[in-house]
Amino acid sequence: MIDISKLNIAAYKTSEYWDFGNQILYKLCKDNFQHERDDIILTKVLFIGRIYAAAIERRKNKKQTDINNDNFYIDKVAPTFRKSKLDRQLSELKSMRLTTNNIPQILRVHNNLMTTLSKITDLDKRSFCSKYLHFHLPDLFFIYDSRALTALRDFTSRVPKELRHIPQLSFVDKEYATFFCKCFDIKNKIEVEHKTKLTTRQLDNLLIETANRRK
Repeated sequence: MIDISKLNIAAYKTSEYWDFGNQILYKLCKDNFQHERDDIILTKVLFIGRIYAAAIERRKNKKQTDINNDNFYIDKVAPTFRKSKLDRQLSELKSMRLTTNNIPQILRVHNNLMTTLSKITDLDKRSFCSKYLHFHLPDLFFIYDSRALTALRDFTSRVPKELRHIPQLSFVDKEYATFFCKCFDIKNKIEVEHKTKLTTRQLDNLLIETANRRK
């Protein structure tokens, strides 16, 4: 396990190569927070999904005759977001701080979006949903992907006792909830040990750099 006390936390406060691009995505979602116009929805979904290697795709099967990906995004993806309850759910979270008490509500929104997208993709878009929600509410959603998941194992092997009930809740995605609770725990431990707060983005910087060093 990596010793948190020996980390150079300042090294993860910024990302020399990626901060500029990320800020463009943050601004895109902040200035176009809601899901009312198809062109805005498609821009956000495509930019975040493709830049972060988590594009929304369908599970291919023999019964599918429409293989035009543009049609899929226009006819399925955009209307699905527009007709969903995502705007109401995000507005309820918008004024919140990340605390133990509101973790279940945050995770419910992630799971709801996953469930909504699974109806048009037949896939669990766990990573995409975490990234898409992160750019809308960056203080509340940790970024999930395979590299971050692997790196997290170098910091902790289990969810802390006080959070262990959360991944068992019926309205959350257990895998993301487990990842989320571990990230929350590491973030808090760093704050105590180094007397400094990491944002969810800065914690992601730490995890990705840890994953890169594994290669």
